Amino acid sequence: MGNNHCLFEEVAQLAPIARGICPYPNYNPSPLFGKIMPTNSSLHLRDHYRTVQSSLTPKQLEDFTQGLKTTFGREGKVTLGGVGVVALSLAVLFDTLARQARGEWVSDSGPIPGLFVKDPLRGYYPPHVYTASEYLRLVPHIVNNPTRMRDETKRYLKQLLVDFQSLDKLLGNNRTLPIKDDTIAVNIILGIVFVQDLMHHLSRMNSTTDVRAVETFTSLVSAFQRTPLADVIFNLNCDPEDANKDFLAEVQQSENRTQEAFKSCKSEEEGKSWLLHVAQLEWMYAMFRIAHAFGEVGPFEMMNRREDFDLKADALGKWAE
Repeated sequence: MGNNHCLFEEVAQLAPIARGICPYPNYNPSPLFGKIMPTNSSLHLRDHYRTVQSSLTPKQLEDFTQGLKTTFGREGKVTLGGVGVVALSLAVLFDTLARQARGEWVSDSGPIPGLFVKDPLRGYYPPHVYTASEYLRLVPHIVNNPTRMRDETKRYLKQLLVDFQSLDKLLGNNRTLPIKDDTIAVNIILGIVFVQDLMHHLSRMNSTTDVRAVETFTSLVSAFQRTPLADVIFNLNCDPEDANKDFLAEVQQSENRTQEAFKSCKSEEEGKSWLLHVAQLEWMYAMFRIAHAFGEVGPFEMMNRREDFDLKADALGKWAE
């Protein structure tokens, strides 16, 4: 698809121009996925916690802190809150409480805004995105209840496997839809990462592994991996051929750095649309960054990590007794 000499920074220079002319999805998932889910999640969660608190006025911070105390109690301890999906659920909760403290409306259902990748034209998400979002919203309310946390995690893991099985069945023998859709392909990779960590989380709580769930999920992942992704369908909100001249004109009027990026990222395919080419490059880099972020920690290391999170210790507002 791309030019081996075209760097991520150069694609980042061209993408806003291309997207401004021919809107297409932003394939990069929330930074929370890359920072909170892999190794050092507690460190990144602590930074995110402080950043969110620092963005609030004193009155807003008071409401924010009260929301945390209402959810977790005066002790402010979150069981296994420093690792994996629990850490991600806390990050989502911080953002939600901060928005509510600012007086913003926040939906309590559906896909968590900005966490997965949305198709801006159709607004479609695959089923596992809804299940994962529902689980993340539930976790803060049950995380310190070991029995319910285990039961609900098992239930949601089972549902996520059903979601992936239904998606695999939908593909059937014709493996062109929906796996080859640009945003769905990214969301499937994110969903695989989420399910893997959910299985690790269940193992942390049980000190055992659900062998049947692992086998089922491994077979599903293998099926998706066998699907050729070379011909991904990119949903551009324009005719990329007709919009080419506008893109080229915009680049010519841009700063030197953008023009240099344009030269470096030139497609090797004769006559290929520049807008489609830039979208493909951005998609590939997003997929690479997701794979790289979650390839840093082996499954056994992730599974064995057990770390609680102390909300009270890093609270910037008054945590009254």
